[in-house]
Amino acid sequence: MRSFRVPGMEPEDFVERARGALVDHGLAGNVTLDLRGDRLVVRLTHLGTTELRYALERDGGGFSARLASERVALLHAPFREAFDARFTEIISRVGGTVP
Repeated sequence: MRSFRVPGMEPEDFVERARGALVDHGLAGNVTLDLRGDRLVVRLTHLGTTELRYALERDGGGFSARLASERVALLHAPFREAFDARFTEIISRVGGTVP
């Protein structure tokens, strides 16, 4: 997923809620979300490591995230679309939108 927007929520609150959604989706053991400065880092660790780094831009109590860089493990490449779909569900569940 290239970008998403979360209105009315700070990145710190989004990460906290998204972590809870990861637990509900059974992904908490393999997927982590962390804030590192102005970046949201999403890591998938299972048979390799994939890391997605999103540049964050805060705007009026919400924020937008744009994919700034990615490293996809060779074994994860065939499942990238499925992962993006599940991550989109998590973003939507916590109040975000994906264009």
